[in-house]
Amino acid sequence: MESLELKNFLRDVGESVHSMNTIAVALSLLPNETKTPPKGLEISWKPKNLNTSKLKARHYAESASYVYSAESLFEYLEQISKNPLWTYKDINFLGEQKKAIKTYNFLSQIPEITKPMAILCELLCHWRNRIVHLSISNADISSNKKQILKSEKDDIYEKFHHFDIEQALTNFKEKKITLKDTSTLITITIKCIRLVDEYFHKGISNIEFSNLKTDFLKNKEFKTIYNQTISDKRTRQIEKWIKVNYPYLTKEKYELIINNL
Repeated sequence: MESLELKNFLRDVGESVHSMNTIAVALSLLPNETKTPPKGLEISWKPKNLNTSKLKARHYAESASYVYSAESLFEYLEQISKNPLWTYKDINFLGEQKKAIKTYNFLSQIPEITKPMAILCELLCHWRNRIVHLSISNADISSNKKQILKSEKDDIYEKFHHFDIEQALTNFKEKKITLKDTSTLITITIKCIRLVDEYFHKGISNIEFSNLKTDFLKNKEFKTIYNQTISDKRTRQIEKWIKVNYPYLTKEKYELIINNL
């Protein structure tokens, strides 16, 4: 079961990562003797040094993926916080704090997300800020969080595709972007968001039917359907409305609602 918010997040981030990897592959296959664009591609392209151009293009793709993934992360956390079925009101992405800090605060309260995972998601957000704001950004995780990551470096290395956190922190400090850092941090972010979504559905399973019904009846369209004379047509319309507007309900909760409406 996936929420609409998760589906949107996975679609956006998946497309970003696929594009980044496609660009990396294409650049690796670009012959060194290439000096002009192929026929039919009407662009101005005259690289003085092809290897340098390829490195810059790859760097651009990796930077774009950081930014796109961070924005998708922010969008997911904001929308899930606003979802009427998000039952954990003390865990939300709303408020005036900086988004990177709000990301950490939100994720660190999800039971299955470890502290290093939440910190690494915050690091991705800070990397995004450094890319977007270039030389004026001093975005960084705290020294205490860096120490936590370093103390867990062996575990991080084993769990996340031989990810070297010491090297990653050095790269971050020197504003050096690599495909390894980018792809790993995005992968960790996806894992965290999947765990948020699982926690979301656990909350839904505990919602009382009466509370759900109250939420439904706040909607004018549903209220019009509900007030019809009981019939097969009314039942079909109720089923359709719930599937469209609350597709993240568990099968058990969905059947309970239909049987009681």
